[in-house]
Amino acid sequence: MRRIGLVMLLAAAACVVAGCLPGSGAAEGVGSLVVAASIRTVPSASEPLEKVLLMLTNGGYSVVEEVPIEGKSATATLSGLAVGTWQIEATALDIAGDAVYAGTAKANVKRDASTPVALTLKPLDGSLRLEISILGVPGEEDAAFVDVLVYYAGSTSPYRSYRDLPVEAGFVAVDDTGLVPRSYDMRVVVTATDGTVLYESEYVSFGIRPGKLTTVEWTPAFGSLEVHLDIAAMPLPPQNVAVSIEGTKATVSWDPGEEWVASYRVYWRYSEFDRYSSSRCNTVEAPETSVVVGLSAAQKGSTVRFVVVARDASGQESLRSEEVACAY
Repeated sequence: MRRIGLVMLLAAAACVVAGCLPGSGAAEGVGSLVVAASIRTVPSASEPLEKVLLMLTNGGYSVVEEVPIEGKSATATLSGLAVGTWQIEATALDIAGDAVYAGTAKANVKRDASTPVALTLKPLDGSLRLEISILGVPGEEDAAFVDVLVYYAGSTSPYRSYRDLPVEAGFVAVDDTGLVPRSYDMRVVVTATDGTVLYESEYVSFGIRPGKLTTVEWTPAFGSLEVHLDIAAMPLPPQNVAVSIEGTKATVSWDPGEEWVASYRVYWRYSEFDRYSSSRCNTVEAPETSVVVGLSAAQKGSTVRFVVVARDASGQESLRSEEVACAY
């Protein structure tokens, strides 16, 4: 936050009335400047603008003029200026007396002529104060440090990072200057001495206004969580498995399982030295409780063993049914 005092105005008052005539490097004679200052943007969150303070310097001489702001612009005519090059500094003040916009320019004053100068004032940087309370954070007694990460929409990495801020009595304060006026998002991370993250906040938005101090008071947010649990019970093994073989076809049947069973899978093997595998299986959708499977003619004379499993919609299988052996 910047304030412009009246000392500068009083020191230069005589020059405004009579004109300033530098003693070296300037041609004899006087001229005038017409300075038109416009404000690039006036954010809605800013306080109303009141006036523009113009300061013109040439060598060791200065002229200061206050100009009221109308809308987003101000115009002043300064007469009786010494011929030569003048530096122009324009600062817009709001009703609180804070400097919020500024701009500079150069102008050549010519003998007996009026020189127009157009000047656009741009927002001055703002400042920030963060007041952070971690009271209520679980494990706050172990909290050692706070990190604050500040982003704006166009950034991929933090615009400002305030890291390893020591916690004192549950509070942390940060003061910073030189922030570009715009909206920001902030995240707070509370860390214990062993590096454990105790709390990581959601993103909180705040805005920096031209030339102004923005104070952000942050406290941890808490809510409730309602958890509904559904237990995906394992299907029970199919019961009463029966097998009959005719030719190279085997008919396998079983009792229906739970109503939420989605399918059944039948496995078979030709020897106890074989294992059950997906290469010898057949699947039927519930509520079917039987299936006909084709057997290998090359295995005639063997004892074929069958098991059935139930499957739910997620593919979870039950344990196998009792094994049923049938002569082939």
